Parts: sequence; structure tokens; C-alpha cells
Amino acid sequence: MARDPERRLYRFEPLDASGVFLGLGVVQSALLGGGLVGAVAAVTAGLPMPIAALPVVVGAALSFGRVAARPAWEWLPLSVAWLWMRLGRGPRWYARLPLLAAEPCDAPLPPCLAGLSIVDVPWRGRPSLGAVRDPQGQTLTAAVAVSGPPFVLVSNSHQESLLTGWGDALNQFAVDRGVVTHLTWSDLARSSGMTEHLAWVERDDRGEMLPEASASYRELLDNAVSCATGHEILVTITVARDRLSRRRAHLGDPDAALARALVTAIEAFLRGLTSAGLQALDPLSAHGLQRVLRTRIEPRVAAPRLVEGRLVERVGLVTATSCGPVALSTSWSHVRVDGAFHRTYWVASWPRLAVPPSWLEPFLSASGVTRTMTVVFRPVPAHQSRRQIERDLVKLESDAATKEDRGRRIDGRHRRATRSLLEREEELVAGYAEMAYVGLVTVSATSEDELAEDAEIVEQLARESGMELRALDGRQDVAWAAALPLGLAPKTLLA
Repeated sequence: MARDPERRLYRFEPLDASGVFLGLGVVQSALLGGGLVGAVAAVTAGLPMPIAALPVVVGAALSFGRVAARPAWEWLPLSVAWLWMRLGRGPRWYARLPLLAAEPCDAPLPPCLAGLSIVDVPWRGRPSLGAVRDPQGQTLTAAVAVSGPPFVLVSNSHQESLLTGWGDALNQFAVDRGVVTHLTWSDLARSSGMTEHLAWVERDDRGEMLPEASASYRELLDNAVSCATGHEILVTITVARDRLSRRRAHLGDPDAALARALVTAIEAFLRGLTSAGLQALDPLSAHGLQRVLRTRIEPRVAAPRLVEGRLVERVGLVTATSCGPVALSTSWSHVRVDGAFHRTYWVASWPRLAVPPSWLEPFLSASGVTRTMTVVFRPVPAHQSRRQIERDLVKLESDAATKEDRGRRIDGRHRRATRSLLEREEELVAGYAEMAYVGLVTVSATSEDELAEDAEIVEQLARESGMELRALDGRQDVAWAAALPLGLAPKTLLA
């Protein structure tokens, strides 16, 4: 018998934890340096030695101690940001309802989504492409619904081919001065409700199906409703005005030039998906983006209707005025938007060992929990990758030399980071583009107690898949907004 070809394994690059000096980060170095300066100043002022040593002790405790399973120094920026939010925009926000508006207007949005608007962009001769405009970042974002063959059921070679095609579709945007700033992949998993099957039974109950068969089939559906899960996969592309060439930026209206750049990027991405063997529908219209926003606000309430659609959508009630939230309340560990509670996690660690192509399937296919997984990709031009790799290698080599001079050992994490950089350099020389990426996971529920239970389940599923999730405490409203398919990339988390 012919032997099966060896399965290809994939390895995730570890996050850079080398710090800026001897493995210490910026905040840790500042705390230790400030403590030493304070101690020297105290000794110069003639204070007793126990009092003069107090700044050094406090700085060392904050740099190396742990509080509530988190490094103590991480609490400093979190606490400052939390207090700034509480004193600035406040923990609660309520929309002003335009009950007597003379003409339609955009939906009022909370501070984490402030300034965003959904506009129409001409596409293929008609204004059917919806885009999210961010005036602060001067970006436009479009969304495409993507699907493909059952990934787990196809052969290993087919899985590798799909992953290679997906990588090629992303790599085409890793060019110097490319107009595309980032792309996101977002998967919303929630109970499907078996609405398509129930609608089929309702149609056939008029006499075309035997009553016994109809009752038996309904009983089967009732048992399957609890574990039936539907997935809504969207891919977004974001273009920025500052990435436009000078000629395109000064030729006519800059907004029109940015819209044309978005259309060009969408067309190229659709061709790349077709070549990869994936199926992509036309980009979402403005109404489609409004429906997506309304669905992501309350995913448990906005249950999908797969056959004929919800009544509110059929009569067109999801509009620019009604698609946004009505109220938002932020706490330390979650955010409540209208009637839904959300908790967003950052994927702090991906699998440390090499994994097969379908390694994420157990996490994505888990039923009974409403969650959204979002991965943000930022294309990195080749020259930037080369410079960054050289800087990181020089930093690691200098840290290793300093540790050897001081008699400290070089640990396995340092050696693995060095090997990873060398592998990245070899792949870059071979012609593969580099992608910065970050993963976000949002758990949604209808009550705070249910959110705590579902969040614990998601954390356990992530650990079983080799991922470490860290709740973005103190910034849940901003994290929830970054996980939406609206083009808001979490710039401080991209690595």
C-alpha cells in the first residue's frame, strides 16, 4: 500500500518577551530606574538609609511582584486608563433617540465607536458596496462573507492547499506603501435554532406530510436545537488615506480616490479567494453592514432566519438610525450593550508546539456558547520585516552577551526567540511575506451569571487547543469595538 504523505505542521511565532534591557520591559526599567534615582536623591538629602532604600524596594516589588495572577507593573497602565475612562467619558452611555426627527440620520454611537458611519461606495456600476468610514483614522472598511468546503472533512493535502491559498490571498497586500492597512477574519458562532428545518416542517404541515412523520421530525429538531450552531464568517479589508500615493491623493476628491482604492483591493481579494478555492459573496451593502452591527450587539436576541429572514429585516426596520446601540455600560470585566453582556479576551499565547492544519476546529465547533473570534492581520512590507528582524536579532544577541558577562544563564525562551527570528529571516529570503496578527475572542450572553459560566467554558476550550486567553480588563468597551467587523484594529496589541 502507498504511504500517506507526511502531514505538514505549522508553528506559531512566540511573542517578543525580551524587553528593552536584560529582559525587562519599558515600565519595569522605568520603575527600577526611578527607584534608584529616588534612593540616590534621598541619600544626598541626608535621610536615613532604611528610608532612602524604600524607593528601590517599592520599584523592585512593582517590577517583579505579582498581584491577582498578573505582574504588578501591568496594573499601573490599566489603573490609569480605567480612572481616565471613569472621569472622562464615564462608565455609562445612553443614545438620544431621534423620535421626532424630520429626516433620517445616522445611529448615535458610544464613545468606543464615535465618528463611524456607514456609506455607499459605487461598485460595478451601482452603489451596492457598503463601507465603514472612520474619520479619525481616515479609513474605509468593506466586509465580505466567505465560506468554503468542510475543512475537517477534506483530505490533509486539501487542507494544506486551502491554507496556502488563504496565505497567498493575504500576501498580495504586503507591498511597500500598500493602501491596505489591515484585514480581519471574524467568525460569529451562535445557536442556529434550526430555523430552516422548522420552516420546512411548517410549509409541509399543510397536508403534504403525514402528521406522525411531522411530529417525529419536530421531536428530533427539538433535541438538536440545543447543540446546533451556526457560523457567520466575515472578512474585512481596510484602506487608509495616508497610504494613497501622492498622485492619487491630489487627483480630484480624496474621498473618491480612497473609495476607488477600496474597490480595487476588494476586487483583488475576491480573485485571490477564488484562486484559493474559497467561496465569497458580493461585498455587504450598507444595509448588510447595518444588520451585522445590530447582530453583533445582541447576537442572542437577533437570531438568524435562514429561509425568509426576520420580519424586522424584511420590512427594512434595520436602518442607519436603528442599527446602533441604545445604551452601553462598562465595568472592569465586561461591557453591557443594550440587553447583551460581552467579555473580550486577547489571545496572549498561541500553541507552543507545531500543530496540524485543523488544530482550531475543536474550539470553533463548540456548541452551546455564543462567541466571536476575530483575527486581525496587518501586512508588513519586506523592507520593514528585514529591519525589524535585524533589530530584534541584535537586541537578543546583546542581551545574551550581557547575561553571559554577568554570569546569568540564557533560558530556553531566549533561545527559541532567536531560532524563530532566524526562521522568519529564511522565509523572508524565500519570498514569503510577513503578517502581524492578533487574536480577540468575545463571549456574549444575556445575563452576567450566564456570561461568567460561558466565559469559563471558552477559557477551558482555549486551553485544550493550546491557546492562552487573557481578559482585557479595564478596557472592555474598546476591546469589544475592536472585535467588531468594522475595521477598528487594536494597534496597541498588534505584534
